[in-house]
Amino acid sequence: MKCDAEKKTECDSGCGGGLMTNAYAYLMSSGGLMEQSAYPYTGAQGTCRFDANRVAVRVANFTVVAPPGGNDGDGDAQMRAALVRHGPLAVGLNAAYMQTSVGGVACPLVCPRAWVNHGVLLVGYGERGFAALRLGHRPYWIIKNSWGKAWGEQGYYRLCRGRNVCGVDTMVSAVAVAPPPP
Repeated sequence: MKCDAEKKTECDSGCGGGLMTNAYAYLMSSGGLMEQSAYPYTGAQGTCRFDANRVAVRVANFTVVAPPGGNDGDGDAQMRAALVRHGPLAVGLNAAYMQTSVGGVACPLVCPRAWVNHGVLLVGYGERGFAALRLGHRPYWIIKNSWGKAWGEQGYYRLCRGRNVCGVDTMVSAVAVAPPPP
């Protein structure tokens, strides 16, 4: 699903995708989030089975991190600072190239920024990772994906950093969590 950050309420399609900020607002109003072992992801539409008695963590607040940096790299610096300050960040990106990941640093030549269609967790960054497509070393983001450890590099993906590759700095947010109610 292609999401438009400006039309927040129009981008909420269950298994078809949606904005992470809509999910945070829902989690704040519903009371929290259950552990994955108690409510596993199935990848199929179904009935909500949320049980408020089994809440493992609550979303206390969230913030959108920096407006998109465009092609000037500002988003990159702001994201690195937010990652250090807040910990892992939720980011949206175009996942078309991710589906064929074979390891190493991915630096796709064509990956439309406007087609943000997948939410992932940005967990770190590095300065010199080998990018086969670029025949050299490039700075990169470390991304944890939800497709399991058999995918990518044990469930992680390295994407070239800078210049908003695959739209990675288009939708970035940080969450403040709180413990479950007593």
